Amino acid sequence: MAKHVKDPIILSIAHNLNGVPWCEEYEKMVSGMMYDPLHPKLLQGRHRARCLAYDFNNRDPRTEQYVEKQSDAIEKMLGKVGPGTFIEPPFRPDYGCNIIIGKNFFANFNLTILDTSLVIIGDRVQMGPNVALYTAGHSTSVLSRIKFVEYGLPIRIEDDCWIGGGVSVMPGVTIGRGSTIGAGSVVTRDIPPYSVAIGSPTKVIKTLKTVEEERQDPNNPYRDLPDRM
Repeated sequence: MAKHVKDPIILSIAHNLNGVPWCEEYEKMVSGMMYDPLHPKLLQGRHRARCLAYDFNNRDPRTEQYVEKQSDAIEKMLGKVGPGTFIEPPFRPDYGCNIIIGKNFFANFNLTILDTSLVIIGDRVQMGPNVALYTAGHSTSVLSRIKFVEYGLPIRIEDDCWIGGGVSVMPGVTIGRGSTIGAGSVVTRDIPPYSVAIGSPTKVIKTLKTVEEERQDPNNPYRDLPDRM
C-alpha cells in the first residue's frame, strides 16, 4: 500500500546520494507515496541511468584496466558504493542513484534493480545470476493506471546474505543478516536474520548459527581460514 506522508528517514538518506534528480515528485517517490513517473526530472534521472548502464554493459572486456573502469562506472551510476564491489554485466538499474551498496558486494550476470525507492545492500552480500529487486509498486485500482500514478517501497538486504539465482525480491522487504534465499524464490515478506528461505512465496525452512557462534565452534570447517573481507 502507498503511504500518505513523506518519510523523513528515507529523505535524509537520499540527501547524501550521488546523482539524485531532486524534486517534489522524487521526494514522494522514494517516500512510498503515489507520484507521477513522467515528471521531467524523473525522466532525466532514468535517462541518465540508461546512458551509464549502456556504457557499463558494452565495455569491451579486453579494454586496458577493464576492472578499474567498470568500478568507476558503478560509482558514477549508483548512489553510494563500498570498496570491493563487482557486478557482472549486464546490469539494469532504473535510477541507479537510489541504490546503496556496502563493501565487497558481488552480483553475477543480469542483475535488475527497479530502485523507485531506496535499495540498501549491506557488506559481503552475494547474488547469483538473474536476480531482480523490485521496489516499484502499483495499486490494484484500475483508475490508478488510467491516472498513471505509482509508488515504491524500500528493499533492505543486510550483511552477509546469499541471494540465489533467479530470486525476485518484492517492494518493502527486508532480508536479515546472514540469510540465504534459495534459487528461484519470490520474497514477498521480511526474512529474519540467519535464515534459509525458499519457495514462491518464500518460507523459512531453517535457522542458521550466527557468525559469532560459528567462530566459537571448533568443528566448523571455515573457522581457521583467513578472513578476506
